[in-house]
Amino acid sequence: MSFNKRKHSFKFLNATQFLGALNDNVFKLILVYFIINLKGLLNASTILAKAGAIFVIPFLLFSAAAGVLADRLSKRNIIVAMKMAEVVVMTLSVFAVAFKSPMFFYTLLFFMGMQSAVFGPSKYGIIPEIIDPKYVSKANGALNSFTYLAIIIGTFLASFITDVTNKNFILATILCVIIAAIGLSTSFGIIETPAKRSKKKINPLFFYEIYKTLRICAKKRYLISAVLGSAFFLFIGGFTQLNTIPYAIESLNLTEIGGGYLFLATAIGIAIGSTLAGRLSKDRVEPGLACLAGFFVGFVFILLGFFPNNLIVVIILLILLGFFGGIYLIPFDSFIQIASPDRKRGRIIAAANFLSFCGVLLAAFFLYLISSTLKFSSANGFLFVGILSLVFNTFITGRMSEMFFSYVSRKILLKFFKVKVNNIPTPSSYIILLEGSWLEVFLMFSFLPNLKVFSLGKVMRTFPYFRGFLNSLYLIKSRRNKNYSLKRLFAKTKKYKRRINFVCLFLGSKFPKKDLKVFLKSSYAKTYPEPIFLRVKREGKIIHYNFIKPNQRKDQDQKA
Repeated sequence: MSFNKRKHSFKFLNATQFLGALNDNVFKLILVYFIINLKGLLNASTILAKAGAIFVIPFLLFSAAAGVLADRLSKRNIIVAMKMAEVVVMTLSVFAVAFKSPMFFYTLLFFMGMQSAVFGPSKYGIIPEIIDPKYVSKANGALNSFTYLAIIIGTFLASFITDVTNKNFILATILCVIIAAIGLSTSFGIIETPAKRSKKKINPLFFYEIYKTLRICAKKRYLISAVLGSAFFLFIGGFTQLNTIPYAIESLNLTEIGGGYLFLATAIGIAIGSTLAGRLSKDRVEPGLACLAGFFVGFVFILLGFFPNNLIVVIILLILLGFFGGIYLIPFDSFIQIASPDRKRGRIIAAANFLSFCGVLLAAFFLYLISSTLKFSSANGFLFVGILSLVFNTFITGRMSEMFFSYVSRKILLKFFKVKVNNIPTPSSYIILLEGSWLEVFLMFSFLPNLKVFSLGKVMRTFPYFRGFLNSLYLIKSRRNKNYSLKRLFAKTKKYKRRINFVCLFLGSKFPKKDLKVFLKSSYAKTYPEPIFLRVKREGKIIHYNFIKPNQRKDQDQKA
């Protein structure tokens, strides 16, 4: 019986990625332990910051070129070539230890980062080519779960082998060579994929190339927000990995190897969170879930800053940090893959990788700033990152508020309320809601995709900076002249009237119905789609939504 490569291709990709992530973490930690052993514990933060920066710089230099290559060549062939390069780098690391040369080791770390940078766009870009698109979220969940399982094992393995061999770093680097060789063998099991043959050429001015790609992202609905969200995860993830060992040394009085074991807690949490995110998303991509998880990430960081001296509490918090971090990452990465055009997917993923590793580089500089320049404790570092996480996630949630409200209404509010809808309108409809509450407005996000809500009120007097903060909710100051208020309200909806959006005008029960009727008969109102009136009736936990179309409304008016 012949071996079915297509059926097992994703398994081989997962195994190849698992072994690559395993080797990355074993190699980086062995490098850190090796140089700390030469330089002393007092230099731990500086060594970690330097190693983090050196590993990331290749991603900034080569991500754009890697994306172009992924769009031109076979992604499978790129993966195989990069695994060959990994074997060479790992073999040379044995000599770096033998010569006791930190500089040689740092140089190899740079080349390890280079092969990972080229590997990245092909690794993620090949997923939609080898599996059904509706399983992309689950595939990403599985890939990331195994990646963080690799981080767990790699973190343990690096610490364990350093312990049991009494810091025999030559044996440790030989282990890296073996892992790289196995990874190369699994890469041959991935089915050959055709080259997309994009005519795009590698531009040595890669910053401009990244800029142009990000402009493409900005034109696609919510894509740039997902790219920024994914990049921020790498910032907080990179900072957590770099800051955990100094945190363990300063706050918990552990050794550097003990700090390495401590990072296992975060990796375990990420593996669980990534798996759960794939299951919670099911057959759809849920960026709203990521927005919700982002707030929990910020709160956990702050708690790590406040409770640095209790080992049990720290372990629990690190598991929770990883758990919510895993849930945060998967929807953003899945959305980037699904929303990116086929011929530009490699470049967009490469641009996302570029921003992500800018985040990792920034994390290394931030660690150096707080530890070496400002002389702050590592616990305060977690506290600052927690506050930054809450601010950033608030911004991203505002940009993706439509998806956030949709997820919260479907997965949380519908647990407490039941919705019944009659005569659901078609996209690009204008809906006028006179009587109802904000709860009933938010529940509309559960069954109306691409919903934009416009409302009149006095909130702008109290919160002048609220205007435009939420991408799906616009609050406009009400005036005494109701005709003028309605004209301003309709004017704000202008850019949505020809798109596939539902526009809801939430006026409230106090708005004079006579003024509304007069306005709707005006020549200005007739330049917009004829509105559909929505009547909401609440019976306990059951909420009825009845959409009254223009012809139905005329019949009702005639009967009246």
